[in-house]
Formats: sequence, structure tokens, C-alpha cells
Amino acid sequence: MSEALAYLDDARRAGTRSRRRSVATTLYALALTAAVWVPGLMALARTLRTDDGVRLPVLRDTLSVTVPALLATALLAVVRSARWRGPVLLDEPAVQWVLPRPLARRRVLLPRFATAAGTAAAVGAAAGAALGLVTHALTARPWPALTAAGAWAGAATALTATACGALVERHGEAPAAGRTAARLSGAATAAVLAGTALAATAVARGRPLPGSAGALLWSGPWGWAAQPFVRAAGGPAPAWPVAAALTAAAAAAATTAAWRATPGIPTAALRRRATTAARMTASLFSLDLRRARAATRTTARRPLTTLRLPMPRSRHLVVPWRDATALLRSPGRPAMAAGWLAAAVALTATSPAGRTGPAVLAAVLALAAAYLAAAQLAEPARLDSDDPRRGRHLPYSGAALALWHAAVPAALLTAGLAAGAALCGTAAAWTLVGCVPGLVGAALVSAHRGALPPRAAIGTDTPFGNTASFQLVGWYLRGPLGVLATTAPALALVLLGRSPGPAVLAGWLAAAGAAQLAWARRAARRLHRGG
Repeated sequence: MSEALAYLDDARRAGTRSRRRSVATTLYALALTAAVWVPGLMALARTLRTDDGVRLPVLRDTLSVTVPALLATALLAVVRSARWRGPVLLDEPAVQWVLPRPLARRRVLLPRFATAAGTAAAVGAAAGAALGLVTHALTARPWPALTAAGAWAGAATALTATACGALVERHGEAPAAGRTAARLSGAATAAVLAGTALAATAVARGRPLPGSAGALLWSGPWGWAAQPFVRAAGGPAPAWPVAAALTAAAAAAATTAAWRATPGIPTAALRRRATTAARMTASLFSLDLRRARAATRTTARRPLTTLRLPMPRSRHLVVPWRDATALLRSPGRPAMAAGWLAAAVALTATSPAGRTGPAVLAAVLALAAAYLAAAQLAEPARLDSDDPRRGRHLPYSGAALALWHAAVPAALLTAGLAAGAALCGTAAAWTLVGCVPGLVGAALVSAHRGALPPRAAIGTDTPFGNTASFQLVGWYLRGPLGVLATTAPALALVLLGRSPGPAVLAGWLAAAGAAQLAWARRAARRLHRGG
């Protein structure tokens, strides 16, 4: 018996050392990434100046709304990820062999929560400090105060989010709490989207809407944590010491509640998350990002509602009706698309006029944001490509079905971008409306990409090195790279005030859209073997 206990003790110590090495490696990678990228971001931020050397005031004047919106988005993302992963994550041997035994669960689960909370706080502090350095380059405010305030905001938000994630992991499996949790998640998502919309509107107008800054700064822990940072940047936050005290109290209360609730996390929840994490890790190691995303959906609950649109009278509207119904039952995707569209319009509205570098960067970032919105709305097409059985009862080939999937994303993107362009009134925003066919085609190309071929992961040895990395980038990003190559020059010319004319611009964008849609049709035909 003593030999068995000694063996288990050695195994436990080896596992603990392995986990510590893993955490240390992660922190080292983050530090190395920050050391490489933060100086470049600061140099880029210093270039955002007008011709007379004055930094763009809009980037300083809107911090009171953009920073709370950013922190709220990060907090919501961490909490939502707890539905499939959770901060308290065990490996499968521990779930299968340790938890069923009559052992003290506190000694097994609490160290995992402490490690997750500490790692999250460290990562949040590093990200906040990096944001402070970039803001220093933008506003010329003293960097020590901005760095400290950014680290405080990031660490407090990350710690609060991790604690809330543990509470979701503890109570989210209860049948009675499922509907309440879903409603709270929907309400939180709506609130975050409202804050993002206010931030995008403030950036587009050059100043926040009356009363929006105060509302966001006092709306919750994300706003409280942002107030010291806003004050350090020279923004309006006169009561920031009170907000800092509220931030500390909220983080302490959430962490205490999570510490008490962690030992009661159900074994079924831990087992499901361990299986999902193992599947996702295997998918990432095999570079199958689509299967990794599918693994995160295995723990998703059924839709809270069964809303559906009226049945269409024409059979030609069946596919758009089904796509619209799917998006209606997953309101998070249209909401995320709206956020990305707001970011795209805001980027075109705030681009400095007459400067080539910032104009090209704004064009690329705006089109990338618009593509992400199109990808959210093209999720029904991605589901059909992953499971061809979903479309076998439809009277269309695989190639024709791919084009039918373009109807709903094109309509929603056009409406959203047109509303943003009407609000801003800029030619660049209206140019984004003309990019809709290309954006939808690029999203459909990515949706019908298929499984990664082994030759792309292996690559080819050349005198200049192996080509695997380039082939992987080309495989996963060929859709967005295609639309950027065909439409970014046109948008950049409009931002520079050198538009080739409405007729030429319309023809250019129409040809780009037709090429992307033809590419999507070909990709779908190849995926379905000419079906």
C-alpha cells in the first residue's frame, strides 16, 4: 500500500511540474509576443498624426466609451467560453479516476481555479499595459500612469471574468438555471452590443453622444475598471478613485463566490468539458480549425426559442427562408455581424485624409471587419458544407446551393452598411456597400473550403525553406485574401480622395464580386464532387 501511495505521489508531482512548465511556457510566449509587437504598435500609433504634427483628437476624446466597450466585450467572451471550457478544467484521467473516488474535491478543484485566475490576471495585466503604451503613443500622456492604469483594468476585468466563468461552470448545468442563464446571456450580449454601437458612433462622430460616456463608465465593473485609464489619458473621469474601489470590491466578491462554488461543480460538467478540450486540442494539433470550432458546439444548449418565419410560397425562397430562420434562432451571429459592420464603417470614417499609409491600413482593416461580419452571416452555408446530408432534399446541386446561400448575407450586409453610410455620409462608407458581393463570395469560399489536405500541412522543401506555413495561410485565408486583393485598392483610392469615378468604381467592385462568387461556386462544386 505504501508503495502504491508513493507511486501516486510521484505521479502527482510530475503532473504538477508539467502543468507549471506549460503555464510558464505560455507566459513566456505572451511576453515574447508583446516584446515584438508592442513597439511596432507604438510606432504605428505615432504615425497617426495630422500634417501639423497634432495627434488625432478623436482617439483621445472617445476613450471614455471605447475602453468600457472593449472591457465589456472581453469579459463577455470569457464568460461565454465557460459554457464549453470553463476556468476549472481537468484532464480526462483526473475526471475518470480521481473525482469518482471518495476524496476531498476542494483539493482537486481549487488549485485549478487558482491557477486559472492567476494566469488570467497576468494575461489581462499584460494586455492592459500594452494598451496603455499604445495610448501613450497616441495621446502623449505620461506612460507610467497609463501603463499602470491599463494593467489594473486588464487584471481586474480578467479576474472578474474568470470568477464569473467558474460560477457558470458550477450552476450552468442545472435544468432550472438553464433558461435563466440563457436569458442573462442574451441580455448581456445585447448590452455589450449597445455599448459597442455607442463606441462606434462616438468614433464616427469624433465625440461621444451626450450622456453615453457617463452611462458606460458607471454601467458595471467594465466601466469602473476603465475610469482610472480614462483619467490617465486625460479623459473625463473625476470620480475614478471611487470607481477603482468598486472595481476591487466587485473582483473580490466575484472571486470569493467562485472560490466557494468551485468544489460543487458537477462531475458531469467537468467530464464534458474535459472531453471537449481534448477534442479541440487534437483538432488544433491536426490544424483542422473547423473541427475545433465544431467541438466547442458540442456543449451548446438547444435554442431558447423556436421562432420561425412564415413558410415561403415559392420554392425558390426555401433556402433563404431556412438561412434566415437559422440566424433568427442564433441571434448572437447577427449581433456579432452588426458589431463588425459598425467597426468597418467607423474605420472608414476616421481614416486621415490624404495620407497613403493610414488610408491603406484603414481600407484593409475595414474590409477585414466587414468580411468577419459576412462570415458570421454565412454560418448556414458552412453547416451545409460540413454535413452534405442537410441539403440532399433540396432540388439544387452543391454549386447552386452555395449561391443560394448568398441571398440572406448579401441582404443583411447591404442594409447594415447602407445604414452606417447614411449615418456617416462619407464616400468610403458607401464604397463598402459596393463591396458586399465580394465579401459574401469570400465568406462562401471559406465556408466551402473543406478539410485541410495533408500536402498543405507537410509543404515542399525549397532552397528558401519549407512552404508549409505559406500553404497553410493560403488555405485558411484564401477567401479574405482574395477579397482584399480585389477591393482594398478601390477603397484605399476613395479614402485618399482619388476615386476613379462612380462608373469605373461600380464596375470594378461588380467584377470583383462576380469573381468571388464564381470562385465560391467552383469551391462548392469541388467539395461536393460535382454534385
